[in-house]
Formats: sequence, structure tokens, C-alpha cells
Amino acid sequence: MGTCGEKTVQLRMGLKILASNEHSAEAAILPSAAWHLVWALGTMKKETGEVLVDGLCGGGTKSLNFTEMKIGYTGEGDMTILPAEAYCNLQVDLTGEQTAEYACARIRAHLDAHGCADVSVEPA
Repeated sequence: MGTCGEKTVQLRMGLKILASNEHSAEAAILPSAAWHLVWALGTMKKETGEVLVDGLCGGGTKSLNFTEMKIGYTGEGDMTILPAEAYCNLQVDLTGEQTAEYACARIRAHLDAHGCADVSVEPA
């Protein structure tokens, strides 16, 4: 599969929803940064790979990818927590005169329109 542009930028998207990690037993009553980030990502592409963010490549070209995700405990052994924060890195293939700032603005508008105003997006 090709990309639609010759320039690629990396963006960081994420949120901190709690002051600190909580025990997983609290998951029934506290909000989840992990699920919120997954839901936000789910609004950005169709299952067919078509990008749904207005202004970022058309024609179904797969120009948006997330390349890394950090959610919760990543140390040795198991830990049952409800993570306070969740982040991912996005790779965006740009066309023409598009810039990282342009891509951030388009993704910001998309997130706002889909109820994800608390999810940040910035150049990585």
C-alpha cells in the first residue's frame, strides 16, 4: 500500500484523566483513560482503512497510523491498575503544503467534533 504524501510527521495524542493510577477494582466507577483513547482512535478511520479526519488525504488512502501506544503499567510482573493516562504516537503522511501544525489542527477539530475535547494532540 502506498501513501498519499512525501512528508511524514509524528504526532502525540493522549490524555490524563485521573490524578494517579487506581486499583482496577475502581474501573466500574472511575473513567478510563485507556478506553477513552481507544474510542478516540476508533473515530479516525473506517475498518477498511479510510481516513475519516477531514482534510487529511482523501480517496481511502491509508495516511494515518498509530505507531506506539503507552497505557498503564509497563514494568516487571503484573499490576492490576486503572491507568491515569494513555498516549499514542501517530504517523501522518502529508500532501502538498500541509504541515504538522495543519495535521494537528485537523485532528483537533475531528476530536472536538467527536466528543474527545479532553484528548490532546501535538507534534511529537
